[in-house]
Amino acid sequence: MNINDQTDAFLFELQGVVNKFRLEFDLNHATIIGTLELVKMDYLIDPLDDVGFESDIDLDDEINDDEEDRDSTSF
Repeated sequence: MNINDQTDAFLFELQGVVNKFRLEFDLNHATIIGTLELVKMDYLIDPLDDVGFESDIDLDDEINDDEEDRDSTSF
């Protein structure tokens, strides 16, 4: 199975599980979305997962550049 097929299979299974719980437990959309957001955040901030985000910008350099620009333009 290629990545597209795997993604489709995961999506269909996830939708099935969400619908099952919505019907069995009478959950409203806000509760379902909130729960999915919690799971999403767990995946985004878990350092043991493969998902990682790095900034393209070094904020320290940006701050130093801004300070230097202000210093050079002051009279």
